[in-house]
Amino acid sequence: MSIQEAYNLYRGEKLIVNRNYQRKLVWGVDEKIHLIDSILKGFPIPLFLLAETADGDFEIIDGMQRLDAIFSYIEQKYAIQDGDVGRFFDLKEFSRARQLAEARAFEPEAGNPDLLPASKCADLLDYQLAVTVFDSKDETQVTEVFRRINSGGRQLSAQEKRQAGVVSDFVRMVRGLASDFRYDGSPDVLPLTKMPAVSIDSARERLGYGIAAEETFWCGLGVLNPRQLQQSEDEQLLADICISVVRGNTFSVSSDVLDKYFDPTTPESQSLTIDLSSYGTEALANDVKAVLGAMKTMVESERPGVNGAFRSHVSTSSFTSAKTPFYAVFMAFYDLIIRQQKQLVDPKSAFAAIRKVSAKLTPSRNTTTEQQRQENIDIVRGLLEKHFVSAPRPALAHGPAMEIEFPSIIRRAPIESARYEFKQGIVSLARKRQIDERFLGKLPKIISAIANVGPEADGYIVFGVADTQSDAERVEQLDSITPLRMGMQLLVGIDRECRALGIQLSDYTRRILSSVQKSPLSEPLKSAVLANVDTISYSGRAYVIVRIPAQSELSSYDDEYYTRDGEDLRKMTISEALATSKRFK
Repeated sequence: MSIQEAYNLYRGEKLIVNRNYQRKLVWGVDEKIHLIDSILKGFPIPLFLLAETADGDFEIIDGMQRLDAIFSYIEQKYAIQDGDVGRFFDLKEFSRARQLAEARAFEPEAGNPDLLPASKCADLLDYQLAVTVFDSKDETQVTEVFRRINSGGRQLSAQEKRQAGVVSDFVRMVRGLASDFRYDGSPDVLPLTKMPAVSIDSARERLGYGIAAEETFWCGLGVLNPRQLQQSEDEQLLADICISVVRGNTFSVSSDVLDKYFDPTTPESQSLTIDLSSYGTEALANDVKAVLGAMKTMVESERPGVNGAFRSHVSTSSFTSAKTPFYAVFMAFYDLIIRQQKQLVDPKSAFAAIRKVSAKLTPSRNTTTEQQRQENIDIVRGLLEKHFVSAPRPALAHGPAMEIEFPSIIRRAPIESARYEFKQGIVSLARKRQIDERFLGKLPKIISAIANVGPEADGYIVFGVADTQSDAERVEQLDSITPLRMGMQLLVGIDRECRALGIQLSDYTRRILSSVQKSPLSEPLKSAVLANVDTISYSGRAYVIVRIPAQSELSSYDDEYYTRDGEDLRKMTISEALATSKRFK
């Protein structure tokens, strides 16, 4: 297959990635340049392995990093060195790429960059990739092929080797949690064109990927550095704490022990499967989010917005790893919040109590015994427990967990735009501030249209996020609020609207609930939405989140069916409604 043919498949979204087993894009610019140099010199490069799906797409089993390197060079994401000059691909030499650039499908290099000569551009496009198409519609066979290819790969990290091609409830849950904490949640299967948006970038090496490592939970607190995050050490940390929680106690940990929990044939893995079934994957994920959300609240109570605040606070030097204190603090928080049903009432004092705590703990080595880990947990719990009080957990335990879920919701929107709607609020942006009754009347139709996208996932409407740059600027002008940027979105909160209207946040939320309650929205969607309207505080501002649970049937508004074309709302035709309803069966 020529590179030109492969690019056409890529931009036709026929090359897809299964995130259940594939890792993220991790290649740096130097690795990409080396590949392009090999191609331009006519050297052979390794085989690409694809699996043809039932839909006629091609799932990438081996070669994702290389394909991204090739296509991102064509789209001028980086230059290759030609003597002292950095040369970009010349889009004029490839009409398909030039047309896509003109249509703003991607942003070419600005200005008048130095370009690769026309003959070399032709050589690149004509270069023949060695491709094998694995003809199997059986996902278990595809994952097994991936596992065999990658489990011995020298460039994979220990955790990436450990979980290569392993598809189990535990591994799926860990991967899902990891996505939430990296804020890169997305569907399990994505076209390769979308992978840069859910891959890790860093300030040190700008790769053009969508997730800034420094803004993730792990690097933001300083538990991991960007390189460790790119190598999936976040998933190893999550696996470690999840195994401890499910087992009901800590365990002696080493690389070999973790390997056994990821190998479906071992007694350790089989025992974990039974324990996880008893605990429940959803309950476990919610508990982990609640605990880590509370830890984040504690850190930010004293040092809001300070990168690396956890590590610098609990460590004795700039070289001390935060992994040992992180594990001990998590397990102490878990015991106090989940097992003992207590709540953190004095986060600042709790954070002060664990200052330089790593000096009191046994550090992690190649193997850390169960006794050493338990002693660490006991020390931390003894320092923290007086800052917690007994209190029953609320029936809807969103609170601390939403600290994690909220940024994940915001950052997922560009990947699944049809399932998301952002509104600066329910108050008009005219000089005279009053509730936009026209929008509230339209809100239930938007809800039905989002539900009708399909039964695969939930949808969300978030109030307090400006949906356009002009709205954000108008909010700043009217309410003296500086928008906070998160990913591609601008956060303005809805506190300012409550002040403008002279009402409480609870009254504000009731206006939204009332618009849904009084509407002719069909059941069971109406009841499901009314039970999933939450208010949260994030970075000092309030937001209202309307979750639209995935439905098992098409939903209507006044016996009519609505859909979304991008962000535009429109009524379905009868034939369109009949065709769409088949996706819900």
